[in-house]
Amino acid sequence: MKKVFALVLSLCLVLGASAALADSLIFGTAATSGTYYQVGAAIGAAIQNAGLQVNVIPTAGSNENVALAQSLDIDIGMGNSDAIYGAYHGELTYAEAGPQAIQEVAALYYSQMHIYTKDGSGIESVADMKGKKICVGSQGTSWLYMVWDVLSYYGITEADITPYYMNYAESSEALANGDIDAAFQVGGYPLAGIQQSAATTAFTFLSLPQEVSDSMREKYSYAIQATIPAGTYENQTNTEDAQTLAYMTCLFCGAEADEDAIYDFVTKMIETLPVYQDTNVATRQITLDMIATPFIPLNAGAERAYRDAGVIQ
Repeated sequence: MKKVFALVLSLCLVLGASAALADSLIFGTAATSGTYYQVGAAIGAAIQNAGLQVNVIPTAGSNENVALAQSLDIDIGMGNSDAIYGAYHGELTYAEAGPQAIQEVAALYYSQMHIYTKDGSGIESVADMKGKKICVGSQGTSWLYMVWDVLSYYGITEADITPYYMNYAESSEALANGDIDAAFQVGGYPLAGIQQSAATTAFTFLSLPQEVSDSMREKYSYAIQATIPAGTYENQTNTEDAQTLAYMTCLFCGAEADEDAIYDFVTKMIETLPVYQDTNVATRQITLDMIATPFIPLNAGAERAYRDAGVIQ
């Protein structure tokens, strides 16, 4: 993935699409198998067709985007509210590194915690994961903290499971092949990396009881209660909606980003909302009522765009 990013970024710079040019922006997303990339590509295509050059690139996700935004190697990055909250305040993944110089650009859609297993595995709740091979998510992602806290709620420590760190597609394939017993992943449904394996394998999505959800939301103020509807994925065996937790997926930039460039991006993003809104389940959640919700301070250019468009007063 890093090689892919380096190649794409080099091409962007050769073509003059550097972060310093207000009319040509680099938009960092995540792996192409995830919702970040799909949503970013939809937004980027709509904005580009409206006259603002946007280069949407895959990256390693939230944490890499935080670093790239501060170095101005990207203009816009995607990250869940937990990631940008932790980065801005110097908490969670950034407890040792300290506060990061980032600002919010937009709030987009909810990324749900998927807790799933292969049908017939015998795992009916998180409590059954003790002694099992469990994918807890991708290495370095900020939401690993909550995954471990969910496991801890059931008295399960790292020593009680064999943890695996995989992306969406890897964990779903491993689960389908019987190489692991269950997986945690966070992203806006439907996740392409899960869909691919779910086309041929029956997966069951587990629910978090209300008391677990309440405990997590009390600790993590940016988490919300959510569901993954029955029938979201092909061969999904649970007939009732899976009760789970979610974060808002956001756009952010470095504190030194060109405010006029961010203003142009947000203005076009608002104007083209009807174009990309019906692209998929995640983009349909993007609304003017929610788009300016701040989890960390808004970039001045973004705030100006929202005021000019009448989104905020």
